[in-house]
Amino acid sequence: MIDQSLIKSISKSLKRGKSVNRNLPYEGKIVIDQLLPYLCVYRYPEEGKDQYLAGLLRTQAAYILVRRDIDISKLLCSVASSISAQYKAVLIIEMWPRQDRIHEIFKVLSPKEKAPATTNALKEGLEGIRFDYPQVIVEVHDTKERHPQGVAPLLSIEQFKEIGGLVIGIEIPTIYHDADKEHFALLYRKLRSRISRVLKKTAFEFIRVQASNEFTHYLMLGKTRLTKLVRSADRRIAEVSERMNFLMRVTPVNDASAWEQFQEDKFKKVPSFNYRLIPLDPELEKRKLYDIKLEQIDDPTLTLLLRNKRKELELQLTMLEARQKKAFRHLSQSLFGEVPQSTKQLAQTILKETSPDDTREKVPMNSEEFAALARDEVEIYARQFPELKIGVEIRHDISGLMVSKSNLLVSDAFEIDAFRAQALIQHEVGTHILTYCNGRRQPLQQMYAGLDGYDQLQEGLAVLNEYLAGGLTAGRLRLLAARVVAADMMVKDSGFIETFNYLREELKFTKHTAFDITTRIFRGGGFTKDSVYLRGLEQLMEFLKKGGRLKTLYIGKFDLKHVDLIEELVHRNVLNEPFLPPMLEKKSVKERVNKVCKGLTPLELLTDSITKNEYESSIYN
Repeated sequence: MIDQSLIKSISKSLKRGKSVNRNLPYEGKIVIDQLLPYLCVYRYPEEGKDQYLAGLLRTQAAYILVRRDIDISKLLCSVASSISAQYKAVLIIEMWPRQDRIHEIFKVLSPKEKAPATTNALKEGLEGIRFDYPQVIVEVHDTKERHPQGVAPLLSIEQFKEIGGLVIGIEIPTIYHDADKEHFALLYRKLRSRISRVLKKTAFEFIRVQASNEFTHYLMLGKTRLTKLVRSADRRIAEVSERMNFLMRVTPVNDASAWEQFQEDKFKKVPSFNYRLIPLDPELEKRKLYDIKLEQIDDPTLTLLLRNKRKELELQLTMLEARQKKAFRHLSQSLFGEVPQSTKQLAQTILKETSPDDTREKVPMNSEEFAALARDEVEIYARQFPELKIGVEIRHDISGLMVSKSNLLVSDAFEIDAFRAQALIQHEVGTHILTYCNGRRQPLQQMYAGLDGYDQLQEGLAVLNEYLAGGLTAGRLRLLAARVVAADMMVKDSGFIETFNYLREELKFTKHTAFDITTRIFRGGGFTKDSVYLRGLEQLMEFLKKGGRLKTLYIGKFDLKHVDLIEELVHRNVLNEPFLPPMLEKKSVKERVNKVCKGLTPLELLTDSITKNEYESSIYN
């Protein structure tokens, strides 16, 4: 029997719109993250609960775990009445493990005639498990007995009618371990994630037909709060990422002197590059990563995101250990993946269809002038994010431009054609800095530290923003294409000198540009990151063509493969909507966005040239 004072306390919290997280006798638990029109229940035997089945329920925003000999009828009536008072109906899903492994059957016990849409959604969802486990069978039984054998019903039929409730029972085959209780961890992860979504979709169908519906998407039925365990794991992973500062550690600090020496050597001797010291022990950092018990997190979406980020950081730490060694290149290929054939073909097409000669008259802009222009844009974001220190700094120890967190670093030797200035500002400030700032306002630190593989979308979006700003030139596209070609040459064992000569002699790049491209590709021992710029642009444009939301991409730093998960977290109110670049409000920019969404190709971006007024504005305003 549940103590009456506990029932009253829970009822009081629910009426006030508060969450509930209370212990029940014998290691039981009731959790209601938000008041929803459904509740999952698992009543376990006296000898103890099936922890893996309990883990399936813990993925939901509302559930009860309780020992079978504890009467929860009054508690359930109280909670269900609170739900019905708000939603006019309540779905209760009771789950229990199948006692044998002879048949791998999901048995659904449900009144089909009363809730056909709900039952069909559950059946179809469970049948989807065959993708990971083909032997699974789903049986639907139309019966009034919707509870485990040998156990009394949760409530009588009269009680369910009184609260407007529908109960469905699901007998779960224990395919996640064998007869000796050996746990199949990888299968269980997939099963947990899939069943989590199936239960939400089932509840959504029930709500759509039976309840007072204020939900527009099934993902709105998910958890809205981050547990202490999630926050701790997220923070600890982000700390490792920030301590490492990976990109800075694999970027040479002596580009200028190396270029001078390379010229003195008549371009025949591979230059020697120096790197920043590594202020950490990669082995100790890896140990810290795997001390984080991600398997204890109940949210499959967050677990997946954190686990994949941990794998990426482990690989980056290994790369730091292998810096300037042959293994670095192969690790780089594992980190950034192989360049798709479509991207290689696109690079070749760009180089073939565009001219290396730029006859347009250039207006030179030095580092001081560029930094002043960038500070005007930075000021917009400084006002929007007063809690962050956003700035522009001219530095001697970097080459070109680099973003570090919310700061734009400009080389003191940097020089650019003024025509490209606003485009590069939108690349660095309107993309990299803005997504960092938006990420800092999210409860997950990975949103600013960056989820695994985030570079590809970041660079693709940054290049697209160059086009939207009206400053994407043939020369810029040729540069991105050349990086793909150079990376491909390096992967196929071409050396520094051979790659440099090909860029200079065959592709007609200037000596300094050819050196810069080659240096970026060979830094650290062979770094394939630069191939993701064109690949990211290519995949981003396809994403937008298929109806993807541009707004979503500014929420933080992640890859296109994460979009569905990010939008799920937005639906669940875990993540916040982003602040967007003011540039997107311009009429000319809206027109360009519309053209991209209608299916422009990367090469066709060049046909939409900047207007005279935009050009003058980019220089003088």
